Amino acid sequence: MATLHIVNSPPDHGAALSHCLRAATQGDTVLLIGNGVLCAVSAVFARAAPGATELSWYALSDDIESRGIGNHIAASIRQVDDGAFVDLVATHQPIVSWS
Repeated sequence: MATLHIVNSPPDHGAALSHCLRAATQGDTVLLIGNGVLCAVSAVFARAAPGATELSWYALSDDIESRGIGNHIAASIRQVDDGAFVDLVATHQPIVSWS
């Protein structure tokens, strides 16, 4: 089973995303939540996660909406609701949180 990596830290605070990307392997899933969705902004994502196409990328839609960045999300990141968040947790093992 693939690993679910949950990133909840913005790109300008610490190195959560870079640590996550070093640990992630092909077929893993990355879910951006909370301020971690700021990593999904197209320009930030292109700089912070170049070549991370072997991973599945998701971001929590409520967090994207509350930060007003919906029109700026990278095309390779799928927005999900809370129900899909639960589905991701149920279908992945292990689950690693990065903050």
